[in-house]
Amino acid sequence: MIIKDRDPAKNAVEQLTDLLSLDLSAAKKFLIERELKRLNPQKNGAHSPAHFINFYCEECPDWAIIHDLKIESNGFAAHIDHLLINKYLDLHLFESRNYNDDIKIKADGEFLVFDGRQYQAVNSPLEENEKRIQVLADLLAENKILPKKMGIALKPRISSYVLVHPAVNVIRPPEAVYDTSSVVSADYLTKTLLRQLERLKKTFLRIKRLPKAFKADTLAKVAARLAAMNKPNLIDYRRIFCLEDLKPAAGSGTTGSDADAACDYTI
Repeated sequence: MIIKDRDPAKNAVEQLTDLLSLDLSAAKKFLIERELKRLNPQKNGAHSPAHFINFYCEECPDWAIIHDLKIESNGFAAHIDHLLINKYLDLHLFESRNYNDDIKIKADGEFLVFDGRQYQAVNSPLEENEKRIQVLADLLAENKILPKKMGIALKPRISSYVLVHPAVNVIRPPEAVYDTSSVVSADYLTKTLLRQLERLKKTFLRIKRLPKAFKADTLAKVAARLAAMNKPNLIDYRRIFCLEDLKPAAGSGTTGSDADAACDYTI
């Protein structure tokens, strides 16, 4: 069941389009253009990550879907592309910013995405997901969103994934060198995650200790409370891309004067 769909992208598109008039380095321009491409719903069409998730989970009462969740807690902010909550109130966080890009993951964990000509370094989505998990866990605890069991509030169980299109090429190191198993294609949803509940049920039935599953209305209420925390105007792309002090470009060229360091904001 869909609890929250994507927020309108008009404001974000306008922000990003304005940023392209700044005196940007090639790296920053690539990141902004990549974000614009991600926000364009006509670019991915029926193959967007939201489409895959909705197609397989929308009619299932055992899953609640929250798209495009912008939250903050304890002074930290995070943007979660897709959040799935199952009937055991396990939370599965999906980042899809690199959905359509071929990816190369180096042995030291560095992420590179292909821009059509060469590979460009980007912030590691695996590391960014760890930040998202922390903000989400803090928000859940701070607002007491999860129900209590025997008088004790449930401790959130949050897993995270980087979602890519099934046709995307992912070059990765051996798992023993650097574990990238949470970088998954969209069809992972059907092959693995959506079958997880039944496998769990069968396993626990064998040992006669079935974990407590919550009713669909409880799942819906928990997801709705979390979706109500969404702050649609939270994103400031100037701050995200560390461009507060830049002025519009004087000429057609770029000087690359802006710093390419990561900012304290997880989009």
